[in-house]
Amino acid sequence: MSRWFASDLLVDRLAALGVTTFALNPGASIRGLHDSLVNPPGRAPEPLLVLHEEIAVAIAHGYAKAGGGTMAVGVHDTVGLLHASMAIFNAWADRAPVLLFVGTGPLDAARRRPWIDWIHTVNDQGALVRDYTRWNDQPTSAEALLSSTDRAWAAIHRSPVGPGLISLDVDLQESEVDRPAFDAALSAPVPRAARVAPDPALIEEAAAALRAATAPLFVTDRPLSAAASAALVELARRTGGGLHEVGGGASFPVGHAHDVTEGVDAAMAAADCLVLVEARDPTWALGAVDLHTRKSLTTWRGGPAIAIGLSGATDSTWMVAESPGPERLEITADPELALSALLDAWGDDVRPLPDAFAQAAATTGPALPDARADARGIHRGHLGRAIADALRDVEWTVGNGVIGNWARRTLRWQETGQFLGRSFAGGLGYGMGASIGAGLAYRGSGRVVVDLQGDGDMLYTPQALWTAAHHAIPVLFIVDSNRTYFQDERHQRAMARNRERPVERVGVGIEIDGPAIDHAALARSLGVTSFGPVTDFGDLGPALERAVAAVRAGEPAVVDVRTSPA
Repeated sequence: MSRWFASDLLVDRLAALGVTTFALNPGASIRGLHDSLVNPPGRAPEPLLVLHEEIAVAIAHGYAKAGGGTMAVGVHDTVGLLHASMAIFNAWADRAPVLLFVGTGPLDAARRRPWIDWIHTVNDQGALVRDYTRWNDQPTSAEALLSSTDRAWAAIHRSPVGPGLISLDVDLQESEVDRPAFDAALSAPVPRAARVAPDPALIEEAAAALRAATAPLFVTDRPLSAAASAALVELARRTGGGLHEVGGGASFPVGHAHDVTEGVDAAMAAADCLVLVEARDPTWALGAVDLHTRKSLTTWRGGPAIAIGLSGATDSTWMVAESPGPERLEITADPELALSALLDAWGDDVRPLPDAFAQAAATTGPALPDARADARGIHRGHLGRAIADALRDVEWTVGNGVIGNWARRTLRWQETGQFLGRSFAGGLGYGMGASIGAGLAYRGSGRVVVDLQGDGDMLYTPQALWTAAHHAIPVLFIVDSNRTYFQDERHQRAMARNRERPVERVGVGIEIDGPAIDHAALARSLGVTSFGPVTDFGDLGPALERAVAAVRAGEPAVVDVRTSPA
């Protein structure tokens, strides 16, 4: 029988839990774990080499959002965890289950190499990310390691789900074990986590509020499960309610008879009851915000409001992640369970859609300009139309990106899973890794994963492309190269106007130009088939068609498009 070590037990147990892929950036503090992945005496997930810890976590994040399951991630002690911390925060904000193992120590100071083991060993490494992890532990024996892994598995899948961290001592990884002594632990059932059910009394109260209303408006934000989406759409149909999507993930079909998203100002003004479903922030869900005053510009006149979801369960002394918003009935529960319960409480009555909502549903979005490009580049709406044309004959999923909010209008998703939603932490460096994770989840299915990739976000982690090339993960990366941090540009314009200062200088410190970056050349240097930079609209369609063909053949491809920031 082969010799077994504690890290062998770990990867064997991860395989038993259903982990098929282990993303890692190598380091001496995980050398035992690394060896167990590439030379396992038992079962083991497939190792995925990633060039930055933040990308490794983002890949696992996107993999989970695409329904691929839960990935494990290995990072080097202290410096690796510091690199990964932003992506861990993203996963926490987005409620993505990711299980991380960070090399530690040696904790026994007598076992440390001079300098490097000392400078990379801290007393409580987990404290770096404890406030935004669902499990955080540092076991000191093989028995405790397996127990911690099972408990972590349950914790990161318990609502609200999120990332978990186990600090893995170097000496523990490399300690030899008696394999038969761990038979029971390695073959134990996979831990299960219960979902949070709604309080029946609150469901009845919410149903009563809906019965008293004549124009309820349902506002969605985060991606919903297929079952939750179906319950939401049926609830809107029966109650005569409008459906408005703030920016989440395909929670109902674009263009549905109750979809008032493009006419939301009128719908919000007509609403006499609001139902916020997994809203990232209740004030944000009400409408636009004045960039100068930071005040809501909502047309809502007030009235009963109901919030359904798990946002309140993430509040802590470290962070309160949402504004107070309107006074509302809080139903803290899994949205699928809560919406299904509310549908049952409502019954079979069907009310007509109010005229105000019907008119809002008939409202179209902003008209596309006749000119497909201006002096700065191709209009994003015309880019969206071209993407829709290129995808007309394939199944597709947008893993990331909204191209200035034109993606919804032009791609018009009809089912859950066609848009995986935004990064709810709002930080940069998310898109490429998350889309690669989605591509990994769908690899071999024939579905084309599309990353509508902002150039500013891309430049945080461009080396993610190498992992897609090295592991043959098919993703269509469309770089929205507007050559500016546009959200900051909007803020700086508002600031200049309010201070009566020249708006002509707004681009200083914001524009990513002079020189413009050739993202296609960058992609080619990392082994990825690429097209562009595309500056003429006439070249866009052929470039997209060729890129889609490459992705359907099983390889990643990049189309670099110079877009107008407007």
